Amino acid sequence: MPTTYIDLCNQVLRRLNEVEIVAGDFPSVRGVHALVKDAVQSSVARLNQAEYSWPFNAAEHTISLVAGQTEYTWPVNYKIADWNSFQIQKNDSLGVGYKSLQFIERDEWYSRHRDADYTAGSQGRDVPDFVFASHGSGFGVTPAPNRAYTIRFRYYQNFTDLTNASDVCRIPTSFDSVLVDGAMYFLYMFKDNIQASQSAYVSFESGLKNLQSIYINNYTSVRDTRIQF
Repeated sequence: MPTTYIDLCNQVLRRLNEVEIVAGDFPSVRGVHALVKDAVQSSVARLNQAEYSWPFNAAEHTISLVAGQTEYTWPVNYKIADWNSFQIQKNDSLGVGYKSLQFIERDEWYSRHRDADYTAGSQGRDVPDFVFASHGSGFGVTPAPNRAYTIRFRYYQNFTDLTNASDVCRIPTSFDSVLVDGAMYFLYMFKDNIQASQSAYVSFESGLKNLQSIYINNYTSVRDTRIQF
């Protein structure tokens, strides 16, 4: 079962040999308990910011396109997209099967497709073939859809702040010790205990590198994407 915010805080308090927090008091704690809450928040944020594509932040999103609309906004807490995953979903009533979209640069849309998409207006042009990063927080498809096709894609989420005692951390429970080490580092930094903070930092960084080795730096193969002319 994933670890809750209060569980992480109490693990840090046990490390400090301090009294643990009870759920009813969690929103209004003060002193060292409030400091521990902040330290756990900072530790979770630091670990999540260390990599774009932690697997525990992986998500999938489905969106219905609008005829004539080329650009769309990202889902809440979006961090980075897997551009190879964009796919039109099969819909017999719309006469469309599964279709993977090819990624193109935004400049290519500007130069080769935008004028035609805008000229088509609310009628749209056809079933989209391409996807691109829009100018801002979102993505675009082209040709502009002529019907309400459904697109599914995969992406990685940003972390969300833990607020309530029962809020669950996405980071696997088996790595609670890494988060506790990180919280100890930030806690000692807050208290200006440089020597203790440096020791905790070494442990935290070591645990972080272990996570990266397990989840990120584990390529089974490398593909050559060079184009031969």
